[in-house]
Amino acid sequence: MNPYKILNIDYHADKRKIIVAVALAMREKKFSVQEVAIAQKEIMNPMTRSAHDFLQFIDVKPMQNQFALIKQQKKKIVFDLNRLSNFDENS
Repeated sequence: MNPYKILNIDYHADKRKIIVAVALAMREKKFSVQEVAIAQKEIMNPMTRSAHDFLQFIDVKPMQNQFALIKQQKKKIVFDLNRLSNFDENS
């Protein structure tokens, strides 16, 4: 659960913006009252906020793309090696 997405605020929001965001989130009813309350509590607490700031800042998508590329390259290498061994057997 990302409290920043629930409250629709950025990482630099101050207390005033958080309170306004909580009121708007309650009015929109996109998330339950409990989820909004938990998001507010976590962002208002400096310890949990810093943990969320750290966790939400990490973007793992580039690493996932890089691992997918490595996986594709390994398949190609294995395929090429199989092709070479088949060629050697046929000659």
